[in-house]
Amino acid sequence: MSARSVLIALALIPPNIFWVVMMERVDGRVFSTTASLFFTATFSLFLLTAANLLLRRLAPRLALRQGEMLAVFTLLSLATAMAGVDFGSPLMTLMAHAHRFATPENGWQQTILPHLPKWLIVQDQTALREYYLGNASLYTARALRAWVPPMACWAAFILLLLWVMACLNTLLRAQWAEKERLTYPIIQLPLAMTAEDGSLYRLPLFRLGFALTAALSLVNGLHALYPGVPSLTFNGFDAGQWFPSRPWNAVGWTPLAVFPFIVGLGYLLPVDLLFSCWFFFIFWRLEKVASSALGYMAEHPRFPYIDEQMFGGYMSVCAFALYSARSHLKSVWRQALSPQSAPRNPHEPMSFRAAVFGGIAGIILLLAFSRLAGLPVWLGILFFLIYFAIAVAVTRMRAELGPPTHDLHFIGPDQSITTVMGTRAIGGDALGVFTLYFWFNRAYRCHPMPHQLEGFRMAQRSGVSSRSLLPMMLLASLAGIVMVFWVTLDVSYRMGAAARIHGWSSLGFGGEAYSRMASWLASPLKPDPGAALAMGTGFLAASALTLIRMRIYGWPLHALGFSLSGGWSMNWVWLSLFVAWILKSLILRYSGLKGYRTGLPFFFGAILGDFLIGGLWTILALALNIPIYSLWSG
Repeated sequence: MSARSVLIALALIPPNIFWVVMMERVDGRVFSTTASLFFTATFSLFLLTAANLLLRRLAPRLALRQGEMLAVFTLLSLATAMAGVDFGSPLMTLMAHAHRFATPENGWQQTILPHLPKWLIVQDQTALREYYLGNASLYTARALRAWVPPMACWAAFILLLLWVMACLNTLLRAQWAEKERLTYPIIQLPLAMTAEDGSLYRLPLFRLGFALTAALSLVNGLHALYPGVPSLTFNGFDAGQWFPSRPWNAVGWTPLAVFPFIVGLGYLLPVDLLFSCWFFFIFWRLEKVASSALGYMAEHPRFPYIDEQMFGGYMSVCAFALYSARSHLKSVWRQALSPQSAPRNPHEPMSFRAAVFGGIAGIILLLAFSRLAGLPVWLGILFFLIYFAIAVAVTRMRAELGPPTHDLHFIGPDQSITTVMGTRAIGGDALGVFTLYFWFNRAYRCHPMPHQLEGFRMAQRSGVSSRSLLPMMLLASLAGIVMVFWVTLDVSYRMGAAARIHGWSSLGFGGEAYSRMASWLASPLKPDPGAALAMGTGFLAASALTLIRMRIYGWPLHALGFSLSGGWSMNWVWLSLFVAWILKSLILRYSGLKGYRTGLPFFFGAILGDFLIGGLWTILALALNIPIYSLWSG
């Protein structure tokens, strides 16, 4: 790690965080952090690469090396994840929502607030009123006293989460990168962009792909400003309106949308996963239609429990990943107990001894934090066991196949535990902690753990020391956390979180979490055997698909497609992945692997063209405070 790469990253983090917060929270129309490859970070890397190519001509000695640029991208991606719509953004809402919206009518003063730890939420009504109504200043003693203590506690909690993730990544990195040789598709574009010879930018196919999607984005942006300009997109058209009658209306909202950068990312995926994603997307729709036709949905509205089946699929992915690494993990444990028994791997972020015992210490501290907040130790163990199992599954998915989205909405450990066990036996204080932990378990689209592992892989590929990269990752994450807190509060105190801010984040997340808690307390849930059965069914189905793939060459159905395709984000990407499947199948059918490699620069260009012009439109929209074309809404 060079000092200048760290300084460049730290200089780029504030404007990127401001960009993300203003897009996702304030404007609420464009979302960078819901796709696996953040377009804000990629946009910044493109500008950095362009400047570096110019610097290499004018002053070659001062030019950045590939490893330095990739380090900047890694740190920027991690910091951006802190601001994501499934991470830092809902946290800000949960800290403020309960006290502000407790009224005599909803009775939250008597039902909810006694179960919330006071040191994790904001209680000062004046500070909250200014935050929600705006036309005030954050920089007063009252406002800072109200916000700084809970933010400091949450910042420590986040760093503990990130530390445990880094330890898990250390334990699994060698198995996945060196023994199983997973391909890490998401990092292929950053690696190509930062090649020191700049060869990617000179390829005609790259320029063609870039020009086509840039022109498409330019025309669509002009259409948003001047409706007389024809639109070249139909994104958001709902196919569900074609099925108005029962049982086919159970299909529900089914958007038809093609996003060029998703098609480009889809080209990096294996053909069987592309097929499985759109196949199982239709399968889930037909399952809902069948459930409606048979009358099951009338008695059980959540039937056929698609979220629960996906949860079982994620657990299967984690289980198979750990099972395949069993020999490696045994070796890791022996080396942790006797560190002199094996040579140090220079690509590891830390020693196995530090990873094992540091991870255990991190989990103990997370359990202690949760116990102080009101969560019993046994429930804390179960909660974090499920959470980190999901984290390992998401990271494995990204390392092996690189799906463009991964969400798993509303079925994290808080929801899965209460669904299986009910809420009566859990207690109000524990339900309060589950509610406060909703911010990092609502969905998992911008999960930090895969960004850490991909950073270690890019470091290995470019000659950067992972051991020196790790502390910089934590530093960049801390910088991202601080910037998220600051930008969100500054903008909210000026504009008003409930006044001129339009995004769902300012009010929606708090309403979801605390309304759910109010329902739990008013009408305690009984254990749901149907949901538990669906989790088990999902686990068995995904496991069966994995075992069949291991024994039948060319089996087209993939367990990851089963696990990914029922979520919210797949609504937006299924048709793009269908297009990518057609294109890649045709290329492989008639040109083979050589044709795939020849076509790769075209799709890299398609991704970058969409990101660059689409990103510029969002900057213009924020600068002029007007709605403009959105390159991504998932």
